[in-house]
Amino acid sequence: LERGGGDARIARTAAEGMAEILFGTAGTLYRQGDAQISLVFAYLALRLRPDFPIAHFLVADLQNSLGRYQDAVETYRRIPPDAALDWAARLRVATGLAELDQIDAAIEELEELAAERTDQHDPLFRVGNLLRGQERFAEAVGAYDRAVSRIPTLADEHWPLLYARGIALERSQQWSRAEADLLRALELRPEHPYVLNYLGYSWADQGKNLDEALDMIERAVRQRPTDGFIVDSLGWVYYRIGDFEKAVNYLERAVEL
Repeated sequence: LERGGGDARIARTAAEGMAEILFGTAGTLYRQGDAQISLVFAYLALRLRPDFPIAHFLVADLQNSLGRYQDAVETYRRIPPDAALDWAARLRVATGLAELDQIDAAIEELEELAAERTDQHDPLFRVGNLLRGQERFAEAVGAYDRAVSRIPTLADEHWPLLYARGIALERSQQWSRAEADLLRALELRPEHPYVLNYLGYSWADQGKNLDEALDMIERAVRQRPTDGFIVDSLGWVYYRIGDFEKAVNYLERAVEL
């Protein structure tokens, strides 16, 4: 079998050809949501062709989906460094280590990736997210700052980084910078409910811009009417403006949700 002519063959032997067929079947089953059976076919593909990086990648993804994080980490690590999937696999190793509560090991993996490709901001963004998840907010800010410094021009797709850094800044008592990041994130994603909610709640918490905060959180609630945290924010802003009847209604609704 050849990919477009020449000598770039998919399979050089009958066993490798069968491995390709089994791998394709595994992928189809995975897309149909049958992870267990897909894993069987992927294992068979690797039995016939052990040096099959994309099959290792699929097996690891399947193990992840089944909550077998340690197995997934070990499988991702079997992908050779010169394989095209190496970078993606190592990012997933870090994710798996985090799922195993090995946060420092996950951060170390991501820092190695960041050092190898100094034009990439994603590993540092992930470091910041892990640190923020551990409530190590000041350290998270540092990681996010390093990530932002690698982006020549902030664009629409970078709003999650600004939003995440804004949260870490607010939680580490750096409100002026936090507000700037949240406003910029909102500029890039004007109607995103979580950005609207976080900025509106923060303003209400400080007793400032209450009319604007109310408008923002109402817009967020219209998009996420069953999100208890956002409904809670609406109750809080009504409390802050002194409309206690509406505040009670929304706060009780938030508790129900």
